[in-house]
Amino acid sequence: MARPKQEEHRRGQLIKLLSEEKQIIQRNAYMAGLTFSEYMRRCSLNKRLHSRIDDKAINRLSSLCGLMKHLLMQVVGHPHEDELRHELNAMLARITATLQTVVKNDEDSE
Repeated sequence: MARPKQEEHRRGQLIKLLSEEKQIIQRNAYMAGLTFSEYMRRCSLNKRLHSRIDDKAINRLSSLCGLMKHLLMQVVGHPHEDELRHELNAMLARITATLQTVVKNDEDSE
């Protein structure tokens, strides 16, 4: 099967950067999970950038919230239920606050 012809081809463009600037852009591209070129394209065209680090943090924090809720259900009838429930609720509140901060920072960067 023949490969479909593309109407447009990407053309290279030379830009001059200081080595420090290039390192910063490369690091930011890596953090966003993008190639250098794709990162530059998105920044230049004001397209959405989304950090994969934030995605991992959001997923992990969400998972921890679920685990905390599960533990809250498991302490029913435990001799130290009130104390455990208080500690678990405090931990859940801290995790939730951190999750909200990560989500808010991610939305602000869009």
